[in-house]
Amino acid sequence: MKAKFAVSGMLVVALVWGWCALGKGGDEKAKPIAAPKFTGVTEWLNAKPIVLAEQKGKVVVVHFWTNGCVNCINNYPHYRAWQDKYQGNPDLLIVGIHTPEFDAEKDIARIKARMTKNKLRFAVAVDNDGANWKAWGNRYWPTVYIVDKSGNIREHAEGELGDEGYRKLTSTIDALLAEKPPKK
Repeated sequence: MKAKFAVSGMLVVALVWGWCALGKGGDEKAKPIAAPKFTGVTEWLNAKPIVLAEQKGKVVVVHFWTNGCVNCINNYPHYRAWQDKYQGNPDLLIVGIHTPEFDAEKDIARIKARMTKNKLRFAVAVDNDGANWKAWGNRYWPTVYIVDKSGNIREHAEGELGDEGYRKLTSTIDALLAEKPPKK
């Protein structure tokens, strides 16, 4: 009898947890998560200061990186591919947030030199104090966030993308670009 009650209790807990995790049984869409604003930027590179709230109607690719991170360097080809694929598309913006892991990575001249060497032409927010890292709740280098035309985070990927991750995020970008802009 006790065993039957314990199993029943565990089943109820599992069902309640699942119901909560799926958003009331999965009949409602997950609540959108608004992308945090860019904050405490040390310096903007390749762009004037960007206010994320002013980018409504655009898809924004935000990626956290640092120039001394091998995993970040392995994502450079994907960033360059997006630069090329979406060049001239007014509905897409790529923003790198350079948050250093070590003091040497805070050197703006070094960041610029690495960007030039690696042909990274997108806007970069230098985040030397880690304000954006904290605001976005970021945990890893590299991490890529895809923000929709309404300013909500729709997808994110932590670590090296690899070919599969690149294809998946590119597909997400393309699908979001095809969506109608938000009503004003």
